[in-house]
Amino acid sequence: MWMFEKDFDCLNTHSMVFGTALCVVLLSIVLLMISLMVSQKCRFEKDKLTSFECGFDSMSSSRMPFSLRFFLLALLFMVFDLEMILLFPYVFSVASVKIKMGVVSKIWSFVFLVVLIVGLFHELNEGTLDWNKD
Repeated sequence: MWMFEKDFDCLNTHSMVFGTALCVVLLSIVLLMISLMVSQKCRFEKDKLTSFECGFDSMSSSRMPFSLRFFLLALLFMVFDLEMILLFPYVFSVASVKIKMGVVSKIWSFVFLVVLIVGLFHELNEGTLDWNKD
């Protein structure tokens, strides 16, 4: 009799997870529908999209020029920063005496480092990291 009780508990757990997921999805749909019904439909008009200076026409453009090279450098910084964040657990696990790394984890760590170095050399060859290049 105790075997059936264990199966019943497992079935009950799965139904609770499914019920919770269903409630979250339904609540999201209901909130989305309410926000669509309550929100006002806005029309984009040319006058509303321009900058306003005391009722007069703008003296200059409200849009400032943005350096594409700076954007690419900032994007690369974010990518390499994320890769460094992913490397920290690897460094601490290698330094730890208690954790023994298997062959598969060493291979994946090596592949990750190779991809990181290949990406760095690609960016160097492309000239994205050379700030003074015009």
